[in-house]
Amino acid sequence: MNILLVSIDSKYIHTNMALRYLKANLSLESKLLEFTIKDDLMIIEEAILEEQPNIIAFSVYLWNVEKVVKLIESIKAKSNAIIVMGGPEVSYEPVYFMTNSKVDYIISGEGEIAFDQLVTSIDQNNSINQIPGLIYRENEKIIQNPIRIINNLDSLKNPYHMIEDISKLSTRIQYIEMSRGCPFNCSYCLASLDNNVRFFNIERVKKDIFYLMANGVKTFKFLDRTFNYKISNALEIFDFIIKNHYENTQFQFEITGDLLPRELIIYINENAPKGLIRFEIGIQSTHEATNLSVNRIQNNEKLMENIRLIQDGGIIDLHLDLIAGLPLEDLNRFSQTFDEVFQLYPKELQLGFLKMLRGTKIRREADKYGYLYDSKPPYEMQSNNILSKEDILEIHYVEEVLETFWNKGFMPLTMRTLIEREVSAFKFMNSFAHFLINRQFDFHRYQLSDLFVRLSQFILQTNRNNNQILDVMKKEYLLRSTIKTHIWWDDIVSKIEKNHLFQQIINEHPDIKIDDLFKYSTTIHFKGHYLTIIYYPETKRIIEY
Repeated sequence: MNILLVSIDSKYIHTNMALRYLKANLSLESKLLEFTIKDDLMIIEEAILEEQPNIIAFSVYLWNVEKVVKLIESIKAKSNAIIVMGGPEVSYEPVYFMTNSKVDYIISGEGEIAFDQLVTSIDQNNSINQIPGLIYRENEKIIQNPIRIINNLDSLKNPYHMIEDISKLSTRIQYIEMSRGCPFNCSYCLASLDNNVRFFNIERVKKDIFYLMANGVKTFKFLDRTFNYKISNALEIFDFIIKNHYENTQFQFEITGDLLPRELIIYINENAPKGLIRFEIGIQSTHEATNLSVNRIQNNEKLMENIRLIQDGGIIDLHLDLIAGLPLEDLNRFSQTFDEVFQLYPKELQLGFLKMLRGTKIRREADKYGYLYDSKPPYEMQSNNILSKEDILEIHYVEEVLETFWNKGFMPLTMRTLIEREVSAFKFMNSFAHFLINRQFDFHRYQLSDLFVRLSQFILQTNRNNNQILDVMKKEYLLRSTIKTHIWWDDIVSKIEKNHLFQQIINEHPDIKIDDLFKYSTTIHFKGHYLTIIYYPETKRIIEY
């Protein structure tokens, strides 16, 4: 029996743990083939058929479902292989995919036990009618076996110790679990469809982390939907990684921000090195009515207090999420949510748009709120009864500016200095976006200097001119560079000025060589005086006079 497990990942650095769990828990031998969505379909198909498989299992997600369906149709025309699909994209509306694709079987929910039973039954020609979560055809009818969760997660064999993975570990994100299931019922989220929260033995998790660090993993991402649901476990893991982490390792966690004890944040702030821990906190909306409409209870006051405590500590990397397009939140109310959250000045603020995912309650309630959404993945909402398509477009404009001018970290001090003077960060970014669009600015192809030039033009043309802002911008631009760079603004420091300044510098700093000043430095007028930055091969030196 030749069994092939096929993963089409969104990026090479993403490790597909679902198929590794299947492989580790199979009674028969199998082979894993990994591709990315950028790979050509013909190349993927040829690689699959070259293996001459009897069974092909695809792990199916939003980003690869269309490719997988096309692949299955093409493979079925050339091979008698049995094809199985599993994963979140096919688990909740399996009848649709059984009807609209050439797939033979679908496994809904956790697949480790079910897939092993299916493969064994096919190999031994046994009955499949008791296999949990299996969807199949029988006498031209589609049969759905009940889903059965895996209560004892420690009964699963370990997927992290595969010899063939060792050489790749240092270059990929390593996903890891402490628990499965989610205690909450957010109506837009697939995680809410499994409320049975179960935990792996925490000592097992620690051993896995140790093994993976020892074999080169630098970035860990916990898959737990609410890592801090069980505070005692969360604290034990935080304590473990603080005391045992390898250098340049980072651990990422999805956190419910208003459930974090203040003491836990303080413990991390006082004991962890900067950058070891990254929190991803989904705020989504600050509008209480909106949150209640999607079955989400959130203590905004406690949430903001905790985020400020995290920010003040300067230890934990922080990523915040918002969702545009939720019920009962029109353009004005969403701009308020955006402003309230942006005032925290997080390192990263992701502005996403509501996805009407298969199986979710909000998709079933689409008519209630007048939702129109894309029929193809990722099923993004286009409008609802209080947000027009034009409103959504305005939010998209803000998202473009946010991503390019804030999240990429090119000019955080400049942007903060600017926005602190504004009534609304949302309105500022929206106005700036229109300015850029009217000048055919390409948000996806630009040089660093283009960003500073466009922003300075906007500042001047909208009467936001302020010498302090422009000085901050110029200094930040020069500090972004690692080599002597040309300035984009008109500022000529005469030869006489420069000679006099350089002589003053070497007189007061004997360790600086005059040749290095001429060869490696950039000098500008700054705050009525001068700013000189020397770009040495290994470092920079800043001198203000």
